[in-house]
Amino acid sequence: MPPEHWHPEFKPSRFLSRVKLAQLLERNEAYNASVVSDARAPCILCAQRASTGSRGILLNDRSFLCEACYSEVALISYPERYERLRREFKVAVEARRLAFAELQRQCAHKPSPSPLVPLGWVSLLLLFASPLFLLVTACLLAVGYASDSEDARKTSEWQRRSREWEQANPVPAEPRLRHFHDPYAELTSRDQQILRIFNHWPGYPPFWKYLRAVVLGRDSNRCQVNGCPSRLGLQVHHKQPVASGGSHSPDNLVSLCDFHHALEPEPGHERVWGEIKTQHFTLVCSHERENRTADGTHTVRAHLRRLRLVTLDELRGLAQFYGFACPTCGSEHLSLAIENTGGTVRVECSGCLKATQGPQELPEETGPRLAELLSVTRNKGTWHARWDMLSERKSATWGTWTGYAVSRKRERHRDRIETNRAAPSCPKCGSPMRVITPRPGDRWKAFWGCTQYQLTGCRGSQRHAEPARARSRGRRTLRQGSG
Repeated sequence: MPPEHWHPEFKPSRFLSRVKLAQLLERNEAYNASVVSDARAPCILCAQRASTGSRGILLNDRSFLCEACYSEVALISYPERYERLRREFKVAVEARRLAFAELQRQCAHKPSPSPLVPLGWVSLLLLFASPLFLLVTACLLAVGYASDSEDARKTSEWQRRSREWEQANPVPAEPRLRHFHDPYAELTSRDQQILRIFNHWPGYPPFWKYLRAVVLGRDSNRCQVNGCPSRLGLQVHHKQPVASGGSHSPDNLVSLCDFHHALEPEPGHERVWGEIKTQHFTLVCSHERENRTADGTHTVRAHLRRLRLVTLDELRGLAQFYGFACPTCGSEHLSLAIENTGGTVRVECSGCLKATQGPQELPEETGPRLAELLSVTRNKGTWHARWDMLSERKSATWGTWTGYAVSRKRERHRDRIETNRAAPSCPKCGSPMRVITPRPGDRWKAFWGCTQYQLTGCRGSQRHAEPARARSRGRRTLRQGSG
């Protein structure tokens, strides 16, 4: 083929007519349950009243879309202006691919080394039988090297042509596209109608990936349940279910982890329970199980298998991240403890000495429960956990935030503080005094002693008056003993 004619023959513009655009566009499928064949309402897009036996789909808000408009809308992914740019780009890329495929079919050359060269070198072994085989070796090598030289020339020619073609026909530049929910997108009146259709689309809309990224970015890639520590396995949940007319819009979407997303009571969420199996927990949905000893089946209630319970470090991390504070005095100085013997989590305020306690469970359970009892001052979520689907959650109760749970150790510490505040001065040197208490078995009573006794040897002392609280507690103990 002459060099002046081969290049224009393979221009991508000559292959535009061969491109089948319908095969390049992604189709937005709808659920089969939404297909209707006897609609009576007019189409939401073309406003034509459906005739008897008209087919179409029902959107989530119960509006009707006829079959012709559905076939058109199902191929749309962007607003009108950007959809046109997207289709032109796809057609250009496909035409370029077809042109290069035709160029390869007619002009491509695949390197194929001649087998005569290795055969000629192997024939040298025949020289031990007769020197006449030297002529055969020379012929094989001459023909083989000539064939390899011609093959290398054709390969070089093909590489040169392909480079020239790629330089003359570069890859089309991908246009910058904006989705329907992009605040900078230019929308026409028809785009507004199509956006309404997609917001109530019976399935995932074409911009779902973009919408998911927007919602996760808005929620800082965290589960929005107050107190939840999970950042992995996030799902985008509809606040108002689509079955009840909820839309696919950012205002109706919230980020939830796999655990709290599965606990939502709307139908369909329980289907993911069998897939949530981690090293920390496993969610088991309600199902029927065959009896082992008798015929028939029995119902297994929904339950949770806890494999790894919350630790003290995780509790402290939750308290620091969410800024847990006492709902009574507002203090963030909370004492967190886990009793290893009973598996109980205990939270106590260092300011007002009020406390609560509850069972040691998963971090996804303990954190939200503490957020319900305490005040959240930082990183407050926008969603509350739903425990309806976990029947065993009813028995996992926490105590109310009251002062009845103050420990004896805290009470003794409070008495000691009150005692030190009322400490008198030494009558000899004027230094502060402290209470000297007898050991078990001693017959002397507690008295005030000078704090400088170990340093200066001061023996200043004073009779110690027992606190009223201690005296009343002692009288109550004696009264109970005598009774």
